[in-house]
Amino acid sequence: MGSVASGMILLGIAILYSYVGTLNMADAARIIAISGSNKLILFVSSLFLMGFGLKAAIMPFHAWLPDAHPSAPAPISAILSGVLIKVIGVYALVRILFNIIGLTVTFSYILMILAAISMIAGVLLALGQWDLKRLLAYCSISQIGYIILGIGLGTPLGILGGLFHLFNHSVFKSLLFLNSGSIDYSVGTRDLQKMGGLSEKMPITGNTSLIASMSIAGIPPFSGFWSKLIIILACIQTRHFIFAFIAVLDSILTLVLFLKVQRYAFWGKPMINIDKIKEVPKFMSIPMIILAVLCCVMGLLLLPQVRLLVLDPAVEVLKNGLEYSKLVLGG
Repeated sequence: MGSVASGMILLGIAILYSYVGTLNMADAARIIAISGSNKLILFVSSLFLMGFGLKAAIMPFHAWLPDAHPSAPAPISAILSGVLIKVIGVYALVRILFNIIGLTVTFSYILMILAAISMIAGVLLALGQWDLKRLLAYCSISQIGYIILGIGLGTPLGILGGLFHLFNHSVFKSLLFLNSGSIDYSVGTRDLQKMGGLSEKMPITGNTSLIASMSIAGIPPFSGFWSKLIIILACIQTRHFIFAFIAVLDSILTLVLFLKVQRYAFWGKPMINIDKIKEVPKFMSIPMIILAVLCCVMGLLLLPQVRLLVLDPAVEVLKNGLEYSKLVLGG
């Protein structure tokens, strides 16, 4: 799938270069703005959407992700879900659509529809999983939907929510994958049906997993609540009430999903040989503690002085859209 995605992206770049005669983003944006959108630009946009959509595992381009996570070690899964698919997939797609081609109304609705499908289908598929890492993989698809929905709205508030959720997801999903790795390390299985009663034997893993679960479900005061709230308010602000409803519904289903994880892994009937289970070593538990603390304090990014330094510059670049070329080239 990676080769297919890269091929689509390279084909899009080649066609775009043949049309504008440059690979400089600002120059390309200026030329496209002057010549206007046409069928060729629409085709190039579609290639980028499919290519980077595969990288980001947006539905219906998601098929590779549920198989990739279970086969990778937990730290690699944390990097894959928390960093790579967000930076390579989502961020690159957003920069191209906003700062080179321009986000049209048509593509805005395409992004929001794909986001809604990813959110609901991702969490429903996750609810049917018993392999913990496969469950988290489908959940990643669902959470990517929030990011794409915020960005697809195209408003400053929506972009702020999308980018903030991108940061939040990189923290709480990385923590959840480290939790799954710790369980696999101590218990020797990822099957939730074979677990139970781990909270007493693995208190650090259990407590940090609970914090991450509440954050990803959007429970206040954890970080995931604030980014989801911003995205929902942005939907209401633009009168996209159906997408606001889908976002709320997805958050409820995500809470049900992670209550299932907590119930079977940590709170349920003690598993066989529970006395032999021990907490993971400090070199594994310290990163989980750090990420759990971040889940609690990431909301501080919304404080005016902090937001001005961290989030607002990124929002400004995307909000201005094709003004990017004027900022870079002058005039």
